[in-house]
Amino acid sequence: MDRKPQQQTLSIRISEALREYLERAKQVISNGRGEDVSTSDVAKMLLESAKDDRLDYRLEMADLQKNATEAMANVRTKWKRHQGISRAEWIFLAQYIQIGCEETSEDPDLPCRDSYAVLLEATLAVRSLRVDRGVELDRYYLGNLAPREEAALNERRLDPDVVPGIVGSLIQQLRNAPSAPKPTFSGRNLYVALRDETLPNVVALNDTLMPYMPTLFRLGARGHWIRERRPVRASREELDFVSPIIPRAESGSFFLSMNVSGQGDLSVLIGMDAKDVMYPLSPYPQIREFSAMMTHLEPGRPWEGKEFFGHTDQERPDKPMRFYFRRPKDGVMVILSLEDWQCLKDLFARALALPELQPVLEELSLVYGEV
Repeated sequence: MDRKPQQQTLSIRISEALREYLERAKQVISNGRGEDVSTSDVAKMLLESAKDDRLDYRLEMADLQKNATEAMANVRTKWKRHQGISRAEWIFLAQYIQIGCEETSEDPDLPCRDSYAVLLEATLAVRSLRVDRGVELDRYYLGNLAPREEAALNERRLDPDVVPGIVGSLIQQLRNAPSAPKPTFSGRNLYVALRDETLPNVVALNDTLMPYMPTLFRLGARGHWIRERRPVRASREELDFVSPIIPRAESGSFFLSMNVSGQGDLSVLIGMDAKDVMYPLSPYPQIREFSAMMTHLEPGRPWEGKEFFGHTDQERPDKPMRFYFRRPKDGVMVILSLEDWQCLKDLFARALALPELQPVLEELSLVYGEV
């Protein structure tokens, strides 16, 4: 009987910097499919990669994680300049896309269904580049999107058309059925596809994914903001809009004054003439949460977000309903009648739809993502 060759153990001393490097690489390799790997496992993988004389994207991605915000900004710069993005950078972006899909933010409507549909299309596009069959990856994709179908197919050969068929149906549902559930774990599929699929080359990958980049980057910027709480700020030279003069919006006893800072961020000042109150909102995520609170706060349905807490009076026949909102960091409570609340709600929605504001909001959606 042939004996398997005995594996040799190698013991070496490494620097603290290299140890930290291996730890970052371990996080990259462990992420996505829940694999449990040790630092020694990672070192072995990287040594084997070096033996094959090929650049291992896991090393590059571990380096990108040292300064995640700068790395995200560099990805955006390459995209805007039509330069190639490395496979490691695509995987790095997909890591934040996964966070953006799975971790909740204050607005329950985000990410929107169309963003999930584009994400599914992008994942299918990457899968279409594979140079081997990848049956186990297909089972993994189905497990995140359609676990019942994956379980039913678990004991038999998986036809290569099954995944495109099921994903195509999900895309149609997302775009045509407003109540269709969102595929929360679809970000995992793009991450694993970019990490594990056998692809021809990075040029083909760039050509395939660039049409989806506006949505993919917004999802990634959302995940980056949720995890890092920092904007992906482009340099002033790369901003593709000129800060406009935004007209003041008025309704009833309220007015909104909006300004764009030198860095391109938006600030809103709410004037309440009847109360002699000026209420500032900034930066953009706070403005977006205020807008979401005004949309979703209803009687008996309180709002409790990161920036604001809102609620209403209990309905009583002898007392008119009032709306309350408070920003915990300054403790100021604002109380509005039902009529004033509706007036401010309509004014805020109308102001955010001003044509002069749209280039600013477009830029901020790339800085903070879908928040």
